Amino acid sequence: MTTTLITGGTVVTAEGHTLADVRIDGERVTAVTAPGAAGPAARAVDATGHYLLPGGVDTHTHLEYPIDGFTTRTSDDFHTGTVAAAFGGTTTIVDFTKKEPDHSLYDSFQRRIEAGSRRCVVDFGLHAIAPPLEQQADALADLRRLAREGVSSWKFFMAYPGTQMVDDATLIHGMRLAADEGVLPMVHAENGHLVADAARRLVDAGHTSERHHHAAHSHISEGEAVHRAVAIAESVGSPLFTVHVSSRWAAEEIAAARARGLDVWGETCPQYLLAAYEDYDHDGPEAAAYLCSPPIRERANQEHLWRALATGALSTIGTDHAPFYLGQPDDLPPQKSRSTGYFPKVPNGVPGVEERLMVIHQAGVVEGRIDLRRFVDLTATRPAKLFGLYPRKGTIQAGADADIVVWDPAAEHTITAAGAHSRTDYTLYEGMRVTGRPRKVFSRGELIVDGDELHATPGRGRYLTRAAPDLA
Repeated sequence: MTTTLITGGTVVTAEGHTLADVRIDGERVTAVTAPGAAGPAARAVDATGHYLLPGGVDTHTHLEYPIDGFTTRTSDDFHTGTVAAAFGGTTTIVDFTKKEPDHSLYDSFQRRIEAGSRRCVVDFGLHAIAPPLEQQADALADLRRLAREGVSSWKFFMAYPGTQMVDDATLIHGMRLAADEGVLPMVHAENGHLVADAARRLVDAGHTSERHHHAAHSHISEGEAVHRAVAIAESVGSPLFTVHVSSRWAAEEIAAARARGLDVWGETCPQYLLAAYEDYDHDGPEAAAYLCSPPIRERANQEHLWRALATGALSTIGTDHAPFYLGQPDDLPPQKSRSTGYFPKVPNGVPGVEERLMVIHQAGVVEGRIDLRRFVDLTATRPAKLFGLYPRKGTIQAGADADIVVWDPAAEHTITAAGAHSRTDYTLYEGMRVTGRPRKVFSRGELIVDGDELHATPGRGRYLTRAAPDLA
């Protein structure tokens, strides 16, 4: 068993920060002590002048993820995507499983575990996506079976009618079952019929270029869906987690529910905090780089989301990492350019798993919107708690997995696609100067990133079964 001692650093958790030494025996933290009190170790790491952060927990990624009836997929597979995560200081991801054609949801889930276990370099979990019942009549039985095997979160789409959207009856039955099984239900909250109607009207009027995607996904469609999801969750006694909140209207609905004492939680993403519609409203096909759902909204919307993060109305920052190429590699199915000039068929999604901690540290901590404790809570501790991984993940304390990021708060870095590790040809943050970045990244006590060097092989990441959500 390898013993490692990280000395001289400032340990930062959601509760506070202190100068301390961290002792690691094998895969676990065994002591967080006053400097010099931990005793000798086989390996010493000097972290003087650095923060020791819990490895990031990103509970919203889409790696080798199929979309549009399995006609294409995201460009990162479980290997390239988790390498990017590791270089960005994220040591745990939770991805998604949708029902495959000719396979049940349960069987599709087992196939995703196998794929991730062969290729991931960091630990991973999987959410189950509830299919419309016309795709699998007994899907709720599969969800119950998965819950009893450590799958403590299910996702329901309120968007994409005809492919993924479930009706309100399924939401009611699904959330009631989630409450019975100790599961956290998640919703993609957009009114799918409102979006489809708006998109159809835009197309009929000849407004088909990429930038018009924004107009099809109104604040109203998102706010209404959150309001309806909260009402259903409250009526059946279920908690609720809303993914990728982009609209101030949706954030206000979540804040109102939490003010009433409901277990309602919300996530936002870096693209909604740092990019804006004004960045792409004048573009032609290049606007495809920004297309995701819900959309990247007006710049004036950003401060509403930052305020929601500061006040606790929103509780986590994930990425919704769903990368595609603007160009077209020969070995991938159709990417962003497959329907140039016709927004309804542009693959939705943006990259961000590597950039997340750096851009949020810059815009949040360095620029004074949140403090370090809140930064750690939003990007590691709270997601670990809500998705049944805490205290194994999301903190630095005795007994936790030794997932630790040695973070240099003074390091200056320019974000570029050329210098990143995700398999895509762009980043929304091209040229952004940040202060603060990972120097070393440990996953279960193993040094997997050291500066610009990767020390991890495909398949070292482990699949994580998860406990019930910690809603305290």
